[in-house]
Amino acid sequence: MALDGLAPAEALLLDAFAARSADRVWTLSTVSLLKTLHAGRGLEELRRFLAESSTGGELPQTVRALLADAASRTEKVRDLGTCHLLECVDEAQAVMIAKDGRAGALCSRIGPRHLMVAPGDLPAFRAAPRC
Repeated sequence: MALDGLAPAEALLLDAFAARSADRVWTLSTVSLLKTLHAGRGLEELRRFLAESSTGGELPQTVRALLADAASRTEKVRDLGTCHLLECVDEAQAVMIAKDGRAGALCSRIGPRHLMVAPGDLPAFRAAPRC
């Protein structure tokens, strides 16, 4: 998209969401949008700016589709934060712990020999008889 007469704040907004390919030309892509979304910015600010800047106040279908696709992708995967990845000596040990009444409720199996435990659950998990 090419825009003339942008305020510095508007150029910074576009720089955050798109790759600048010339002095007054930015290229939106799934990669650039996802990068910005993963950094914590929302699409609504960009959508509003583009709609206000476009002729007739409506975004082209390709831009609407690109924004919808990026939003959809970020909703499909969520960052749940840090966890502890524990490795068991063998698969049998991992199965035994995962099936334990107390420890199993505090962990998830990740592969044959690994368990995942949330940081807040680690003390209780370690206190379980099977651990």
